[in-house]
Amino acid sequence: MMGFLNRRAARAVVGTAAGIAALGLSAVTASAKISYDFKVSPHTVKADARVHVKGYAMNDSDLFQKFCVQQRQGTGSWHTVKCAHGAVFDGGSVNTRVQAKHRGTLQFRGALYETDWNSNKLRLQFVTPTETVRVR
Repeated sequence: MMGFLNRRAARAVVGTAAGIAALGLSAVTASAKISYDFKVSPHTVKADARVHVKGYAMNDSDLFQKFCVQQRQGTGSWHTVKCAHGAVFDGGSVNTRVQAKHRGTLQFRGALYETDWNSNKLRLQFVTPTETVRVR
């Protein structure tokens, strides 16, 4: 009789451990991974020169994504320069040139937008580090 109880206890422990392990694995696989590349060149230009801005971003989630390049003059607000078409699993890439019209500092960044499961509205998911261009 004692052997029967020990086997039952062992089965319960193994079942509980498997359940805990499954919960741990589901938490790990649920996290999304974002890949990106963003470059701006040159970093010093004369006024009226063009700045080359190139980048892409994607998230491994199965939502519709769109990658955009944004700029701002000095510490002003961010404005979208150009966006990729976007797709599910891929935010797309942008390769554009921006004219530096005024002296001072231009800043550029990439922004990855995603839809929400319940709506088609794009929301900001990720922003790349800012690249600065000095306009003289």
